[in-house]
Amino acid sequence: MTTERLLLCRPLGGLNDMLCQIERACLYAERFDRTVIVDTAYSKTYFRDRFSSYFASRQPRLVLDADAAAERLDQLAVFPNFLAGRVSRYATRFDRDLARFVEEESGLIPSFDFDRDYAEPLIVHHASGGGTNGIGALARLRLRAPLVEVLLQRLGEVGPRYLGVHVRNTDYKAKYRGDTLVAKIAPDDPIFLATDNRDTVAQFRSLFGADRIHAFASLPATAGVRIHNIDDPAQAHERNRDAILDLIMLALASQLYLFELEPNPYGARY
Repeated sequence: MTTERLLLCRPLGGLNDMLCQIERACLYAERFDRTVIVDTAYSKTYFRDRFSSYFASRQPRLVLDADAAAERLDQLAVFPNFLAGRVSRYATRFDRDLARFVEEESGLIPSFDFDRDYAEPLIVHHASGGGTNGIGALARLRLRAPLVEVLLQRLGEVGPRYLGVHVRNTDYKAKYRGDTLVAKIAPDDPIFLATDNRDTVAQFRSLFGADRIHAFASLPATAGVRIHNIDDPAQAHERNRDAILDLIMLALASQLYLFELEPNPYGARY
């Protein structure tokens, strides 16, 4: 790593949260002349694998794993200052009062003011949080060839024209049930279903016929478990790959169906 002005981004949450936090870091880095290092393999993140295993960066100042700088991170002056000397080993916990992730020992937020510049060569942003700017992060990335190969296989199975249906049914629950569901979705075309709950796949196959429903992600046997909370590192690659490819397949659908959410603690409608 040649530059001494680094922004270490450790995004938390599900895929959309991660993309939104990466884009937020990139916009800041462009404003204040820094190189972004995305570290999703850190033991305290949900992704549990290198982002570079799935994407290649299209930008020289967006680095998708921390290996090149790993040995130096603890030696650099850092903001926030309470991480000094232990960037490689601190832990976080979720503070419900702040609704933010905080450093485990101090209770302080491992991030910075996005409207300020900093003299320290290293600044750290370790956070979750969604929004609508994740598409900006995708524009900075390119799918790795092995994922493209799987994507083409799945598109070949579904066919050139299909309907995309997204149903969240774990911590968020979509209002997709009821007799009107079949009437809402256009007839005949194959349906690609992206969901986080295998029971939802079974319900859709019962309603629309098994031959019409295409769902590719490997999902937990226990309904209602948030996919990004699965702790087993052995499942990380398949889970991450499927989440990324589900997103892209939804984007390539001829029509996209979303459903309003049931009332939830986050106040989200969709």
